[in-house]
Amino acid sequence: MRLPRLPKLGLAPRLAIQIVFILVTTVLVDWVSQVIIPMPDIILMDREWLGAAVRDAWDEAERTPAPLRKAALEKLPSSTMLDFATSDRPNAAASDDHLEKLEPLKAVLQQHLPADTRILVSAKEPPFFDFDRSLDSVAVVVSEIPFRMIDELEDSGKGEVLITPHLQVQAALSDGTWLTVQQSTDGSVFPRLVRNFAAPAYLVIIILVISFQASRVLLKPLLQLSAAAERLGRERSVTAIPEMDLPEYKAIADSFNDMQTRLKRFIDERTQMLAAISHDLNTPLTRLRLLAEDLDDRRQRAQVLSDIGEMEMMIQSALAFARDDSRQEPSVSVDIASLLISLCDTVSDAGRTARYRGPDHAFLSCRPVALRRAISNLIDNGCKYGGQVAVDLEVVAEAVEIRIADQGPGIPEQDREKAFMPFQRLETSRNRQTGGTGLGLPIARDIIRSHGGDIVLQNGRDVGLIVTVRLPRPAQTALRKAALRKSA
Repeated sequence: MRLPRLPKLGLAPRLAIQIVFILVTTVLVDWVSQVIIPMPDIILMDREWLGAAVRDAWDEAERTPAPLRKAALEKLPSSTMLDFATSDRPNAAASDDHLEKLEPLKAVLQQHLPADTRILVSAKEPPFFDFDRSLDSVAVVVSEIPFRMIDELEDSGKGEVLITPHLQVQAALSDGTWLTVQQSTDGSVFPRLVRNFAAPAYLVIIILVISFQASRVLLKPLLQLSAAAERLGRERSVTAIPEMDLPEYKAIADSFNDMQTRLKRFIDERTQMLAAISHDLNTPLTRLRLLAEDLDDRRQRAQVLSDIGEMEMMIQSALAFARDDSRQEPSVSVDIASLLISLCDTVSDAGRTARYRGPDHAFLSCRPVALRRAISNLIDNGCKYGGQVAVDLEVVAEAVEIRIADQGPGIPEQDREKAFMPFQRLETSRNRQTGGTGLGLPIARDIIRSHGGDIVLQNGRDVGLIVTVRLPRPAQTALRKAALRKSA
């Protein structure tokens, strides 16, 4: 018999469970810390009882020889709440902040001890912070044992109740030594101090671990979505997001996968449509070219053939711009410096001027055919409109910068973005040799951006246009990780 499948929890219930889990963990850590190292005791003493206990200890110390006093005092019934000791001289008074509250206790002690006995009573001010109060035992001295301690604590400011972490009564003995009486302590101040620091530290660590793990679980689908969106924007390839557990994320992933499929289908259909149009236009253009050859007027024949050639070039350029064949090219490590040197040599061999400046070798992961086409378009434009170009290569840790400077008139700032629009020619003539089809820069920027880079146009200081191409250069560790993932 199969058990019914439980519904998947959404984002809100998961967050609520994490919060409850953290609260329960906090309570458990606090409870365990108190079990291991309990909180300090509160010793409640009646003034009359304290006076009688001091008198019993004083009498025992008087009739016991000095070497045996310690053992004798430890056998007293009150030793469970009080510590006794003898010394040659009295200890320094701990504090006189409780002077008014000490007077009633001194009066009771004087009543229980002989009249000529010297008595010193000292007490510390109660701690202000809970942290200090949790380190050592606290003595509470009252006039009589109350039925409800809360009533006595509310009257503590009136001088009736003495609350102190260090109560000390010193009484002089007949042999000149002093008897010291103070509330007992278990000596666990240091462990409690460690506990007070360790418990919050454990809580912080546990909360950080739980929060980190919860954040990883919640953010992992978002990172997958971000990576798929970036790949779709760069490579125009569909990256299906795997099945997700969270219902909210599953709905987002399904919508994103559908969007990727629709976009890819739209691009494919557009490319096929342009290819079909190009194929259909080639036949009438070929027929027109044959008819133009029979024209008697040379000027008309030349004009018609020029228009036909321009139409053919526009059709081929449009197909090249719309086709995504270059995006299917795999990325490999390429010596970008050698590629630029080769392009400059090709331009120079054609009778134009192109100079390269930069390192002899610089490697970059890219699609070489597509990148060569983009840089070639930029160099050709520079030679066409600027006469000659200078190609500079600069390699830094995170990127490669290619600067192509010409000696032309430049481009006004308001027209620079227009230069990247398809079929927009800033050169207004209809000459194919000077005006082109207006697709060189759009194709170049499309290829550069598909590599994660960008192109910036900027006029030179005196003359010319500077085209700056910036391509990201992944760290070697990232490349090795990608290679390991592919091999796996």
